[in-house]
Amino acid sequence: MHPSLLIFLLLVVLTLTLALMLLLWIPFVCRFELNRDPDSDPVQRIEVRWLFLSRVIDGFEATEQEGRRREKEDAKMDVGHVFELFRMLYRPVIALARRVVQRIDFRELSCRATFGLDDPADTGMLSGFLYAAFVPLTRYPAISIRLQPVFHEPTFAYRVRGSLGVTVGRMIIPVIRFLCDSAVRGMIVGRIRDSLSSSGGVPGRGTRKRLPGGC
Repeated sequence: MHPSLLIFLLLVVLTLTLALMLLLWIPFVCRFELNRDPDSDPVQRIEVRWLFLSRVIDGFEATEQEGRRREKEDAKMDVGHVFELFRMLYRPVIALARRVVQRIDFRELSCRATFGLDDPADTGMLSGFLYAAFVPLTRYPAISIRLQPVFHEPTFAYRVRGSLGVTVGRMIIPVIRFLCDSAVRGMIVGRIRDSLSSSGGVPGRGTRKRLPGGC
């Protein structure tokens, strides 16, 4: 190999390695404000900074038609299926939340959420899950979370404001441990099987066309 080509390839490899290391260990700083109220259009403002790069998503507003379509989709949601997933993934999700929270630099976080489902029992189950999931966050003085369940009517509203720093490299081990959990792997395998059965076959087991002569 020509020496100049070898030097060029080494420079490319070193550049990619440096870029990967920076991506993994230089934190992303995220500032956000999310607001959803039944009496007004939802608002979303998210700003993400990394080194000298910056990306802002601002002024997102759902139209009235989109809001109605989303309400119809929410009404069709299978609540029983959602809570079945909660029961299956309760422990791994709580463990993941605790590990991730320990690796996030929370500078400010304020969350106010009001929610209610058609069935008061489902609302109670959802409340218990959310309270348990947010327990690791309540230990930080910069974090304020208030959950208000409503048992007499279905509703959903929230307002979230905050600023935090996230280092991608510190999230790798918690995510790997979450994906290696038996309940999570079982759910993923089940989803794959359902998708394959709905598509009408399994990879590698297609029906072969019969050729002339009985082959």
